[in-house]
Parts: sequence; C-alpha cells; structure tokens
Amino acid sequence: MAVVGQVYRDGSWVTVERGQKAERYRARTKFRDSDGILREVERFAPTKGKAETRLKAALAERVAPTRGALLRPDMSIVDASAIWLAQVERNPDLADSTRRQYAAALERYVKGSTVAGLSLRELNRVPVLRGYLQSIADTKGPGASKTARSVLSSILTLAVRDGVLPHNAMRDVGAVGAHRGATATGRRTRDTSRALTPEERARFLDISRTHERAQALDVSDIALFMAGTGCRISEALAQLWEDVDLDAEEVTIRGTKTAHSVRTLALPGWLADELRRRAEGRARSGLVFPSPGQPERGASYVPDPTIPRDRRNVARVMRVMFDAAGLPWATPHSLRRTVATMIDAAGLPVALAADVLGHADASMTARVYLGRGGSTRAAAKSL
Repeated sequence: MAVVGQVYRDGSWVTVERGQKAERYRARTKFRDSDGILREVERFAPTKGKAETRLKAALAERVAPTRGALLRPDMSIVDASAIWLAQVERNPDLADSTRRQYAAALERYVKGSTVAGLSLRELNRVPVLRGYLQSIADTKGPGASKTARSVLSSILTLAVRDGVLPHNAMRDVGAVGAHRGATATGRRTRDTSRALTPEERARFLDISRTHERAQALDVSDIALFMAGTGCRISEALAQLWEDVDLDAEEVTIRGTKTAHSVRTLALPGWLADELRRRAEGRARSGLVFPSPGQPERGASYVPDPTIPRDRRNVARVMRVMFDAAGLPWATPHSLRRTVATMIDAAGLPVALAADVLGHADASMTARVYLGRGGSTRAAAKSL
C-alpha cells in the first residue's frame, strides 16, 4: 500500500498507509529562514489537506528565530512590556520622571486591558490596535489614547528590532478620536488645539496666586513656572535650583525629548520675582518643586528636595485651578501652547518659539523664518 502520511499514536510515530484511517496528519517541510539557516517546519491537523493549509499559513508568517532574543512572537504583550520597560530603565538619556511615566502608562493602559492576553503577533494587526485605541479614547479621552499608542508602538518597535516581528502595524493605524457621544457620561471636553487668550491667561495667573488648595499643595508656583517658560509639566517637576540663575534671570531646562530640548531661557521679570520669593529661606539645591512629603499629625508639610513630585497629582490640582478660572477645556499643556502663541502674536519668529519650547524641528510655518538659536530675551519680554 502507498504511504499517505504519519500520525502520532501512543508516544511514537506510525506510518499510515492507504486504506487506514489517520487520527492526525503531519505536514512538514524544510524552510530557509531570513538568517540563512535551513530549518524543519511542521504542522498537524485531522486531515491531510488541513495539515498542508496550516503549514502554508505558518510559513507565510514565519520569522527566523533570533538567538539570545528575549522577545518571542507568541509572548504575551504584558510579558513583552516588562522586557521593554527594562530597556527603558537602562536608557541613560531618559530622565527618572520619564521612566516613571512609562511605568505608570503600562499599569493604566496595558496590564488588565482588553489586549493584555494577546501575543505580540496577535496584537500586531491594524484592526486590533485601532479598536483598542478607539475604546481608550471613548472611555479615557484622546490624550490617554495617544499615550497608549506611544507605549504599544514602542513595544512593537522593539520586537521589530529584535527580529521577532516583520513590521510595526501601529504605524499603519490612522488618527483615532473619541466617539461624539463619549463625553455624555460626564467627561469634560478638552480642546487640544486652543491656546489661552491674554485675558484667560491673566485670569489663570490670578487664580494660581490665590487658590487655597493650590497654595496648600504647593502647585501654584508650578503653574506660574509653566506659564512663564512654556516647559512641559515633567520638565517643571524635574527643574533643579542649580539650573536657575536669578541674577541673570535665566533658567536651563533639561528636557529629555531630543537634544534640542535642553535649552537656556531668559525668564520674564515677573517669573524671576516669583522664583526669588520662592527661594527665600530655602537651601536652593535639589528640586525647585519637590514632593511636599507626608506631614506628621498636626504638623505642616516638609518638602524633601530630593523626591520628585507625581505628575498626575499635580495635573489633578491644575485641573481644579483651570475649572476655577472658567477654563474647563484647558489642560496643563495649554500653557505651553499659549507661550508659543504669544511669542508669535508679538511678531517674533515662530522658529524662536520652537527654541523656547525645545522642539527639535519647527513647524512648516517656522521653516520660512530665519534666526533659529537667537536670543530668548525678546521672547521673555512678550510673556
């Protein structure tokens, strides 16, 4: 009789001849992987045709095994994210605050999420990624969806670099916004394209100086610093007294986004005065805006200049401040956008605004201007 296949029975392979019934068929072949090594690939199925189909499907999505690689295509996204986070911790170019933000984002948007049980291969599909980001945008807002996109894309990029995925499908996922009815549950509508008007900014600065909760939790000065420099909230919380020169009225902001984000800015006069007031009675070393610490019973807060503040806690207090100023649409990042808008409205080059904000590349409008790297004194006077 002619041999038609092999089946696995009772711990050994048995040749199946025509006329006999096979319980399980094996389809196998030799396949030369992208690393040049010839390997045997096999798949099983109840019928000969299905076994061949499964083998062909496996060959179509096969990625060459990478020796020593920590990631695998069938690894869960949660396990893969832990490996990615370990790489983030080893990156000397990232600030401690940035590392903490990445770790917090993993906790909020990956662990326990609807994609937590998927493997890297299963996750790396445009419909899966788009649906997940849309659900985040609808339930937590566009900002959260953007953060989740950034984290997952970074994990998939690491998998591509390690040779366990052929491409990063997140790059093919278009813009994702919240459903029009998503804010009906009580979430405030944020406007991420709008800057504060001069009147709104003045009102917010007044609130910052007088709001009791903001004063008690030492958030007022953080808001003023962001409004006067255009720095990111993470940059403000990482600001050191050693990088503040009150005599020259300058501050060096050590951003972590790009090499261009490390910049020295001239301070507006009013902000220099606020920092002088803050410096009174302080050691002027360590963090300018440290964690307020935990007070003893009946005692006041005793800040520790070596412990950074939690960005989310600061943002929550600023949310209350924006609401008190009648700006429910605004976010901490609105202050950054406002600084750029005011510099442009003062007739200064948009490229100078990019220097103040620490952008690596100016926008298309900024490219028609000259004077990148010019003095920031004129920008400070406009704020």
